[in-house]
Amino acid sequence: MSLGYWEYLPPDYDDNATGSYPLVVFLHGTGEAGNGSAAALEKVMALNAPPRLIRNGREFPFILIAPQRFNAFISVAEIDKIIEFAKVHYRVDASRVYLTGISAGAIQVWAYAAVHYDKLAAIVPIAGNGNSQNLCPAAAAGLPVWAFHGSADGTVSPYGSINPVNALNTTCSPRANPAALLTLYPGVGHDSWGRTYDGTAGHDVYTWMLGYSL
Repeated sequence: MSLGYWEYLPPDYDDNATGSYPLVVFLHGTGEAGNGSAAALEKVMALNAPPRLIRNGREFPFILIAPQRFNAFISVAEIDKIIEFAKVHYRVDASRVYLTGISAGAIQVWAYAAVHYDKLAAIVPIAGNGNSQNLCPAAAAGLPVWAFHGSADGTVSPYGSINPVNALNTTCSPRANPAALLTLYPGVGHDSWGRTYDGTAGHDVYTWMLGYSL
């Protein structure tokens, strides 16, 4: 893989053992862009997001890959290469691949899900914009979606999450179960991810994601 990335492996991970693990790919926003070096990846660690939570001692039962790009708008093709790279180099359960991201990264979560919904067990886009995507194939396939946004987000309009969730549930017909979910935080600005990822808003997105498989 050409992009530098930060990895996390569960405490019981063993390359020489049998079995496989879920994979979560986290996509950063514009403020965390960099060249993928160890120094530049510290920007990704500064976010109140899964990499920082892990550094602070939290353990998860999944493999986490957090790539870094010189700008945050990582292409659909690059995301696909990351997922396929992980399947080859880690003990990934291909039926349990999850994609999440913030801001520009969440925009690309929507973009990837519109094309490769059949490779994903669930997505969690936060403060993103999926308005330009045709999500009807993903709706027909029943891709589990839980989007988050702050109602006072002045950087990316809340309708970047409201509209695609509405499309998944109503405009696209028929919609396979489960229904797409949307959580709007009243009065919250662009940073709607910190309270989501650390659970202080009362949501456990990790258990929710891991509850789905292909």
